[in-house]
Amino acid sequence: MVGDIDWAPLVLSFAAVNWTAVLTGLVSAGAAVSGPLLLWKRQTKREAATVRASLLAEVDALMEIIEIRGYLTALREQEAALIARRASANSESENDESDLEEEFFQANIDGDFNRVYQANVTKLGVLSAEEARQIVRFHQFADSVRLDVIPGGVLAVGSDNPEAFREVILLLETILEIGKDLVGKETNRSDQERRSGG
Repeated sequence: MVGDIDWAPLVLSFAAVNWTAVLTGLVSAGAAVSGPLLLWKRQTKREAATVRASLLAEVDALMEIIEIRGYLTALREQEAALIARRASANSESENDESDLEEEFFQANIDGDFNRVYQANVTKLGVLSAEEARQIVRFHQFADSVRLDVIPGGVLAVGSDNPEAFREVILLLETILEIGKDLVGKETNRSDQERRSGG
């Protein structure tokens, strides 16, 4: 027949190959590539867990500071005092409401109060989308409150408007709610990991 291919030399050449050496080389190359990849993946996972734990620890610490220093209670008392003065001024028709005594609330809070967040803001991608969203909200609200109560802030210079205090109270309540959700989820996750042995 014309054009028949003789496969015998090809089959004989494959039979002459030391397949043990070829497979050993392939396995060694696979191990050389997969080893560093597995180490990198493990390190990335560990770093993600550390960043997450650090951010949540900072949220927890900031909530404790708010509670220990009694910021929310003090703001509520000052809001109540302004409301009472305003009601009293309204009942006495000759008093002008613009003559109300101002309430002040000042706290010296450094701009670096959230150092862990600032240092890891570029690593928020290691968190779930919802956790990252909530942590950003927590810190944005906290910074807003800080700006209102530091020297020169709206409440630090004084206000006779109870609404100014109400806004900061609502922000602090929102901060505490977000923080409790974040820290509570972490506590639940840690408990589940302990129970499962992970």
